[in-house]
Amino acid sequence: MDTKQVRVIFLYEYKLGHKATAATRNINSAFGEDTVNERTVQRWFKKFRSGDESLEDEDGRGRPSLVVNDQLKALVEADPRTTVRQLAQQLDVSHPTIIDHLRQLGKSKKLDKWVPHELSVDQKNRRYEACSAFLLRNKNDPFLHRLVTCDEKWIMYDNRRRSAQWLDHDEKPKHFPKPKLHQRKVMVTVWWSAVGIIHYNFLNPGETITAKSIAGKLITCTKNWNN
Repeated sequence: MDTKQVRVIFLYEYKLGHKATAATRNINSAFGEDTVNERTVQRWFKKFRSGDESLEDEDGRGRPSLVVNDQLKALVEADPRTTVRQLAQQLDVSHPTIIDHLRQLGKSKKLDKWVPHELSVDQKNRRYEACSAFLLRNKNDPFLHRLVTCDEKWIMYDNRRRSAQWLDHDEKPKHFPKPKLHQRKVMVTVWWSAVGIIHYNFLNPGETITAKSIAGKLITCTKNWNN
């Protein structure tokens, strides 16, 4: 979206009678975080209230678009998680200008992907070999349907907000390890087989899995499976 289109939306929000704060929230919600900032919306609303509804900058107002794409590309690729606001401050231009040039560079915003932890090449190879061996064995002697598996998972009250990265359209988001656990958490245990979930249970806050609790849940799980 270019600067002129953003200003049309400013005028549209103004005509609807929205305040600058609400207009800023609406625009960023529809077109992406940091598309506009409230100070800019306030300036344009003040201009509209004075009776001037033109979408051109006043003489001497506005910052020239002096963004060099190579410079912007270097900044983004050095830190894909940088925000439009930070880039605009670094290059001393407006947010819409940064967005225009990012699109010229073929960059789009994608959410990063969480992984339990980073694996080395050797760890990945060992997992691949184990999975391949199980699949080959299952062809000769189907056994996977007889297995019952249990696992536990921490459920967080305050989940970290996933950050987005500016990447090429065909580039996959980079992986980042999940944040460490904190006190506001509850553990859930899940038992399942090839047919689906057999049993699940939420532990008390702060409670963890023990041999005693596992034995009790195994009895419950077996009853549910038999039924």
